[in-house]
Amino acid sequence: MPALIPALVIGAGAVTGAAITAGATSSAANAATSAAQANDALQSQIYTQNSANEQPYIQAGDTANTALQGFLGLGGDPAASQAALNNYLNSTGYQFTLQQGEQAAEQNAAASGQLDSGATLKALDQYGTGLANQYGQQYEGDLQGVVSTGEGAANALAGQGQSYANAVTSNNNSAATATGNAALSGASNVNSLIGNALSAYGTQAGLSSFGGASGGSSQGAIANALGAIGG
Repeated sequence: MPALIPALVIGAGAVTGAAITAGATSSAANAATSAAQANDALQSQIYTQNSANEQPYIQAGDTANTALQGFLGLGGDPAASQAALNNYLNSTGYQFTLQQGEQAAEQNAAASGQLDSGATLKALDQYGTGLANQYGQQYEGDLQGVVSTGEGAANALAGQGQSYANAVTSNNNSAATATGNAALSGASNVNSLIGNALSAYGTQAGLSSFGGASGGSSQGAIANALGAIGG
């Protein structure tokens, strides 16, 4: 019987070691999956916040682009063009500049006693027409600036979306790789376990044939260890 003890210890030790390794690889795979899920959630949160930050600029750019197209007479919609022109004529900058210029012209005309003269009325009309042309170019440039800002925000959001997709893909691929490696390692451990158990059983069986002792105790220990792996 004492001759059987080394074989029993070796077999049980191999089985226990395989069980510990299998549990460790499974835990590592679960940890990788949990980390990937946490990283995906963080990436989603960051993208959602970036989208919320960029949306006001994108919406303003869309509004400015519609106004710009109407102001330039693009799109084939006369009503939209008229609305854009009215928005321009009623804009704060244009109205303020127009009023300041008209007041200055009227004061000069009044000082010379020509406030109600035809020349004064003609001068005011010419001033308004010239201002409309001059300020119109500035107004167009202002709209284009808002459009460009909105375009930049849209491009930035598109880039952030691509980064988000790349990060999530990388996280999921890493988790899948870890899970696959764990499965392969687990299979290898099981194969090693079976081989070591059979080797220990063979050694025990050979020794028992000389000693006349029953191999039941050794077989039972190995079977119990195999049951622990399966459980």
